[in-house]
Amino acid sequence: MTMRISRTRCLTTVLLAFVLVALLAGCGAEEPDTIAPEPPAVENEGEATTPMPDADAAQALVETKCSGCHELGRVWAADHDRAGWESTVARMEANGLQITAEEREIIIDYLAQD
Repeated sequence: MTMRISRTRCLTTVLLAFVLVALLAGCGAEEPDTIAPEPPAVENEGEATTPMPDADAAQALVETKCSGCHELGRVWAADHDRAGWESTVARMEANGLQITAEEREIIIDYLAQD
């Protein structure tokens, strides 16, 4: 007899396991004696500087914001250039996605990278 597990249930289980491991890894962690420096700022011609998060933080933001409505496989399978991701994120915001302007830029930058 073969058991079939739905893709959604499998992804949910993997995501929950990841969250559990992350929470357990943080248990008992000591507070650092010093404050970590901010990520380096990206200079844009004539624009204000925005700190760039590391790739793991950007991926976590994408996963958190996009998985509320989509399976992550759908996001990772999409093949858009920057303009395509800008359009897609704007459409998602029109459908109820709640993100700040800074989060929008982080998400688009991360998804549009080569």
